[in-house]
Amino acid sequence: MNTYLRAKLINWRKINVIVFTDIPRPESFRVLVYKNNKVIKKETISRLHSTNIIYFFDISLDEDYELGASYRLLVGTLPYASIDISDVVDFNDFDARFAYNGDDLGSIYTKEATSFAVWAPLAESVSLELFDLNNNRQVIEMKRTDKGVYRYKALGNLLNYKYHYIVNNNGIIYTVNDPYAKGTSLNSEHSVVINYDALLKLPKIKPTNVINNYVDALIYETHIRDINEGNNNNVINKGTYLGFVEEGRTTEGGHPVGLDYLKYLGITHVQIQPILDFNSLDDKDTKKWYNWGYDPISFFALEGSFSLKPEDAIERLYEFKEMVDKLHKNNIRVVVDVVYNHIYEYENSVLEKLVPHYYFRKRRNGVISNASGCGNDFASERIMARKMILDSVSYLFKYFDIDGLRFDLMGLLDIETVKQTYNIAKAIKDDVIFYGEGWNMGDELPANLRANKNNYKELKEIGFFNDSYRDIVKGPSSPFNLHEKGYICGNTSYQFGLDYAFHAGVLKLSYEPMFDNANQSINYLECHDNNTLYDKLIVSNADEEEKTLLDRVMLGNSILLLSFGVPLIHMGQEIGLSKDGLDNTYKTLGVNNMDYRLVDERFDMVNRFRLMNSLRRKLGYLKLFNKEDLKDFFEISHWDNGVYVLIARNKNIICQEKEFVLLINPTSNAVSFELDDYYTVLEGVKDEQSINVKNGFLPACNLMILFKK
Repeated sequence: MNTYLRAKLINWRKINVIVFTDIPRPESFRVLVYKNNKVIKKETISRLHSTNIIYFFDISLDEDYELGASYRLLVGTLPYASIDISDVVDFNDFDARFAYNGDDLGSIYTKEATSFAVWAPLAESVSLELFDLNNNRQVIEMKRTDKGVYRYKALGNLLNYKYHYIVNNNGIIYTVNDPYAKGTSLNSEHSVVINYDALLKLPKIKPTNVINNYVDALIYETHIRDINEGNNNNVINKGTYLGFVEEGRTTEGGHPVGLDYLKYLGITHVQIQPILDFNSLDDKDTKKWYNWGYDPISFFALEGSFSLKPEDAIERLYEFKEMVDKLHKNNIRVVVDVVYNHIYEYENSVLEKLVPHYYFRKRRNGVISNASGCGNDFASERIMARKMILDSVSYLFKYFDIDGLRFDLMGLLDIETVKQTYNIAKAIKDDVIFYGEGWNMGDELPANLRANKNNYKELKEIGFFNDSYRDIVKGPSSPFNLHEKGYICGNTSYQFGLDYAFHAGVLKLSYEPMFDNANQSINYLECHDNNTLYDKLIVSNADEEEKTLLDRVMLGNSILLLSFGVPLIHMGQEIGLSKDGLDNTYKTLGVNNMDYRLVDERFDMVNRFRLMNSLRRKLGYLKLFNKEDLKDFFEISHWDNGVYVLIARNKNIICQEKEFVLLINPTSNAVSFELDDYYTVLEGVKDEQSINVKNGFLPACNLMILFKK
């Protein structure tokens, strides 16, 4: 005889039971429901629904099912069975009953005692597994309190004690880290009690340059390891938080490296790829592995592999705070790349083991969604999932004094969560900058709730990566269409598209407006994903020599810096850095490194970028962002020879330049021009050269700015 049953709670007072059996059809089942070893329901089920050898029926309870209590079901002569409560997280009122709004989750340390609190409303029990400094282990049962929060207060000084939670859900027991832990041990094997409040006693260093609006920013994307881990530089602590900000380091040719290089370029913000703890292979030995860090395992703990002492849980916090402070001291603000949208494999996540099926979004068929193809989607619309994101954002700004966030795959998050993250950060620091990837992804959330660029009107304070800008200026970037040419590749049919891109997608020029104002447009030509600009040009302009390709790189960078909106530069873009033709290099060792040998060889390109950045800061029109101001500023011309012309008349005198002309030539030939009056030419690599002209030649793959005499 083969018989077994499955019981599932389908609402607070109803249990659905399915019995699988090959015994002759019974007339009835005797049912007992136990709660904490006491019978609370006794009945005989005589009306059975059946399909061949499957029998199913419902049991009605006289009171709401109590989460945290121990329930068992006895049906006939079958063994005792647990009741599956995994669907309760989908009951309409689950968040109303169990969402917790306190600020004490995690471990909170003082010399006298440490308080532990973890939200696990489905759990029958949670215990604290504690290891002292001699690695002696003890297990302490935690007390269930309101909203399903389990607590324990340990007396004495527990600084640097390691710990886990042992959670029992539906009879399945897991040992997990604390999802709110700010400290973790080597390779994230344990959570660690640390005094992270000590960070608040450190002084904050405020940059002296003023950022009034997003358009005042120039963002430079890089990675803790990539910026100095390669050869041809004398950084001592390569690939670490503190190595990132070593000063006085140089290339073999004597040019600046790392922090000094960023200062030389004149950027305002550095966007750092993920620094929250990800699934690294070995915190101490990083010579054999590499990862961008888009596989998060914590929204609070910092990544240990970037630390000089990853075995010391508090050290990485001090190192990252010192890194931020040194950047601020040098007038560089810090944007952290955060991955709140997905977990690589939900079933291995601490969150899934603590509260099954709560933190991850489901498809209509009940399967956990993976709309990005990068991992399982985080259900940010759920109150406690949203709270975890909001608490993480508050922690990063309050304790580390960062300046902005770049949201990975932001389109997977819900609008309300993104709005609230901005408001929390803005309350802590006035000049924050928030932006993200605004692709429309997945259909699990209603379209009007998704934080993507289709809903830009609902997210006026948030910037979006402007993919149209990228595709118009340089052409598509996926591995399948690298051969397709954009404007700077010589495809002059993109002249009219350039109108739209240059004006940050704000005006109706060839296409419908994409944004309300230019602060929302993060203009870029390359980022860590896909091929670099130079590698794209190698394919799309394969018949051209290297000098011409590098001229096109400089042309693209110059257009980017002179366009309305917010320019974002990927590390090495300014010198035509290559990734050997590879695109998705998220775990490719070495290929993402900054090549300082090329900095020495192409320092004229570095200076060209620096000059154009200096020009960007001087030109008042680039401070404009309102649609009305952008609409009235330029008169646009498209010359038959492929040259794109912008004539600034500045009728409303909204910036200091009364009249100037911008000429852009993406073709392989120099073109002649003739103007109505004499103009001063601003061009050159190392210096600003002033030459009065009325007519002249515009070199191939180049641009020129002429100010009226």
